[in-house]
Amino acid sequence: MRYREMYLLCLLSLASCIGTDFIDDPKDAAILTEVTSISLKVGETVQIEATYYYNMWVAKEDAELIWQSNDRSVASVDQSGKVTAVGKGQTKIQISYANEETVTVDVTVVENTDDVARVQITAPGSSLMINETIQLTARAFTMDDVEVTDKPVIWTSSNETLATVNSSGLVTAHANGIVSITAEIEDVKSPPFQLMIGTQARSGVFEGSGSYKAVGTVTLFIDDNDQLILTFSADFETSFALGTFVYLANSTSGTVVRSQGLEIAEVTTNGAKTYNVSLVNSSVGLNDYNYVILLCKPASITFGSAALN
Repeated sequence: MRYREMYLLCLLSLASCIGTDFIDDPKDAAILTEVTSISLKVGETVQIEATYYYNMWVAKEDAELIWQSNDRSVASVDQSGKVTAVGKGQTKIQISYANEETVTVDVTVVENTDDVARVQITAPGSSLMINETIQLTARAFTMDDVEVTDKPVIWTSSNETLATVNSSGLVTAHANGIVSITAEIEDVKSPPFQLMIGTQARSGVFEGSGSYKAVGTVTLFIDDNDQLILTFSADFETSFALGTFVYLANSTSGTVVRSQGLEIAEVTTNGAKTYNVSLVNSSVGLNDYNYVILLCKPASITFGSAALN
């Protein structure tokens, strides 16, 4: 058994990022888990810990969370968060509270430790114009992060009107829009890889600052309604503390970002994100900022940055 994509909620990061002004900034409710995905062998169990936080990041210790499995033939879960691997496959565990907040944990169940447990797509970019092509690569890993090679890949496009993908992972763009490509190896599917087609776009990859973690791809683009949109890929993950915010900026210095950057939104969970920048500031253009920043706002500490290319 191996935990994937650990939430880095270490006390050092938390303590160093608490400022006097966080009390004035209301926080959205959130459910935090220590993992966003796990891999198990058939018959194994794992306890997922989850905590509901309400305004001001105060934990509601007596919150009655609701646990559900999307496919009980793959994995079941009881109301304490104990997951049991039932049969080979993939499913999601949904954790909710009072119909106001839901998070999911991806579960992959394998029969043997050398089976494929995770599939990852990589690419040289995330945008292309109509009639252009881009080569995607799929990599497979076991529960122990050992790469599995020479396995056939099944490629799928979410919308073949927008883009098609052939058996080798070569994507051809056909029409304007956003399309997701997935790769499947030995019945294990990758997270969707998002491509922007025919739209004006810039993209970059997060890098952590110092000991802080930040991974994933960001894309800034103008949609068909002339709105400036910022998206994070499904594999986005970062360190969290009190008051972690997304900014657009022209510097990676935390102090400069907070004073001169454009605050987009607070981020409280990992995974795919979409922000309408035009709703924050309608005058901002595609080329006005050069970085997407993950900032601990109370202490003006940069957790991670992505240079927009």
